[in-house]
Amino acid sequence: MRYEAAPAPLSVSSQQAPASSQAAQDEADTNLNQSRAEQCRKELDVLKIYSKASYDKYEAQYQAIAAKTAKYMEIKDSIGADLNYMVMPAYQFQIREFCFRVKTRLSELVLRQAK
Repeated sequence: MRYEAAPAPLSVSSQQAPASSQAAQDEADTNLNQSRAEQCRKELDVLKIYSKASYDKYEAQYQAIAAKTAKYMEIKDSIGADLNYMVMPAYQFQIREFCFRVKTRLSELVLRQAK
């Protein structure tokens, strides 16, 4: 199974890849996650145009997630791989779930206006 997130990608697999191919995969995951994070941020910014109240709500949630993730990112290189393996998916899920909620709300608002 593969877990992905905006701030720090982690490939979860049951097999160990050679270091060079794993590094290439990590770089590809990082690029993909950065692209997804940028898209999420753009959609959050567009939300402001359709509903300032929704934007304010989601922006506060974004800031809370960003603060928690930044704190984790400060220490992740100092903790063991086994702990990172357990913790990273939780952070990644929070970000993906948040971006899904933003996209869903924006879709609702854009479609409502189109009616």
